[in-house]
Amino acid sequence: MHCQNMNSSPSKRRVLSRDEAIAIGRKLLDMVGAPYIGVGITHTTRALTKVANGNVLRMIDTDDVWVRFQSQFGTGLGLTIDTNQLDEALFSRIVKRAKDMAPPYAAFDAPDDPDGAGHFIWNPRPLMPVNLWHDSSADAMDTARGTVVPELIERLRASRLVGAATVGQMARSVLHIYPLGLTSFGEETDCEVTVTARWPDYKGAGWNGQAHRDWSKINTSAVADRAIEITKRSHNPVALEPGRRTAILSPEAVAEMMYCMAGLFSAERTNVAGPGTPFTYVTHTGAGKHVRLGERVVDARIMMRSDPADPDGGFLPFFEEGGREAGLPGFPTQAVTWINHGVLEELSRGITDGVSRRLPISENPYSIRVAPVPGTKTATIDEMIANCKEGVYVNRLSGLLLLDPPSAMMTGNTRDGCFLIKDGKIAKPITNFRFTDSPIFAMNKLEMIGEAVRVSFGNVAPLEHSTIRRGWPRLPVIAPPMMVQDFNFSGTANAV
Repeated sequence: MHCQNMNSSPSKRRVLSRDEAIAIGRKLLDMVGAPYIGVGITHTTRALTKVANGNVLRMIDTDDVWVRFQSQFGTGLGLTIDTNQLDEALFSRIVKRAKDMAPPYAAFDAPDDPDGAGHFIWNPRPLMPVNLWHDSSADAMDTARGTVVPELIERLRASRLVGAATVGQMARSVLHIYPLGLTSFGEETDCEVTVTARWPDYKGAGWNGQAHRDWSKINTSAVADRAIEITKRSHNPVALEPGRRTAILSPEAVAEMMYCMAGLFSAERTNVAGPGTPFTYVTHTGAGKHVRLGERVVDARIMMRSDPADPDGGFLPFFEEGGREAGLPGFPTQAVTWINHGVLEELSRGITDGVSRRLPISENPYSIRVAPVPGTKTATIDEMIANCKEGVYVNRLSGLLLLDPPSAMMTGNTRDGCFLIKDGKIAKPITNFRFTDSPIFAMNKLEMIGEAVRVSFGNVAPLEHSTIRRGWPRLPVIAPPMMVQDFNFSGTANAV
C-alpha cells in the first residue's frame, strides 16, 4: 500500500520514487535476513535562501537520505544512519552494524494471536489517499532564487526599512517496509516565504509569512507588502502597563500556542502517574484521574481536527516515529476530530494502547486544523478591531514555553507588531509584552473568531518534544484569528 501521488512526473522528481525506495528497502531487508527487522528510508531535499539587509546571506541546499532499522515489535534498534550515498559498500557496513545491535529473535513474542497487536501490524487498514506533492514546489528549488529573492530585496530597499527574508522549498519521500508485509510510502512538498522588516533605528518591526504545499499558491509580493505595512505602523511604540486585556490574536499567534500544547492530547498522559493535562483531573476521592472525554473544554464555536487529506495542509498518513506513545513507524494513522462544538471527542493513542482498547490510533496533533464550527458567524481581523472598545492586537508570538501541563499554562513574548486598540481603531504601536496564559483559558473567553488559514512559522527549529519531520519546515497548522477577553499580558518584554 502507498500514498498515491497525483501530481508528480519522473522528470520533475527530486527524491526517491516509490519504486526506487522499495527496491532499496527490499535489498536491505534481504541483507539483514531477520523476519522482525524493518527498514525506514527518508529522502529529503531542501532549498533555503536567507536574505538580510539587501543581500543574500545564506543559500542552504541539502540532499539527505536517512536510513533506520526498526523492530516490528516496537523495540527500536537504536541505529540511524544519515547519508547522501546509497551504494553496496555502505549497505554492507550499515547492515552489519544493525545485526550487531539487534536483539535475538527469541526475545520477542510471535504475532500468532489474531486479536493481538501482531494481527493489526500484519493486516493494517489501508493508508488514506493524500495529495501532498506539487511539481511547482519541486521546480521552485531551481527557479525561485532568480525571481522571488531579487523581488523581495527590491521591495525592502524601496521601503527604506531594514529587512530580512527567508524563501524555502522542500521535497521528501518516506518509506517504511517490513518483511512480513507492512509497506508504507508517501511523498510531499512544502514551501514557505517570510519577511521581517524593521526601522533603521530599531523602534518598530513587522513580520508576515505564507506557507503552502503548492508553491504557485504563495503570493510573495503580498507577504512583503504586509510586513512593510505593519512595520511602518509600528514606529516609536510606547510602553503600556501589563495586565489582563482583550486580545486580538492573529492566526500565527493562535497556531504557536496550539503547537506548544500538541503533546497534551496524548492519552498516555491520562494513564500514568503525573501531573496530567487540561483534559484530565484528579477525582475528589483521590482514586485516580478523570478523563474529560465527552465534556466541553473550550468555547462551543471551536473545533479541532487532524486529517492527512486536509486540503490546506495534510500530512503523511502513517506514523513516522516509534516509541512508547507512538505507533509502529509506517503503521497507518487516520483522521481524528479532537474537539467538536467545544467538546473533547478523542485523544491520541499509539498502537499498543489503541489496539488493546479498539480505539483510534493516531499521532499527537502537531498538524491540526483549529477552526470555527461550520455555521458559526465569523469575523475578519478588521471587523474584530472595529468591535473592540479597548484591547491589544498581537501579530505574532515567539519563545513559547509550556509551564504547567495540567492547565496548559505557557509563556512567551509578543513580537513584530503589537498595537493598542481604542474605540474600534488601532490607536498606537506599543512595546512588546510577555504573556502568561493558557490557550484553553483563552478559548473559553472567546468573543469573536475568524476563518482558519494555514500559518507560517518561519525558519525556526522545531520544539524539543516534537520528533515529527526533522528540521524545517514544521508540519502544517491551520488556525483562525481570535478575539478573547482577559488575556494575561504579565509583563513587558525587551524585544522589537
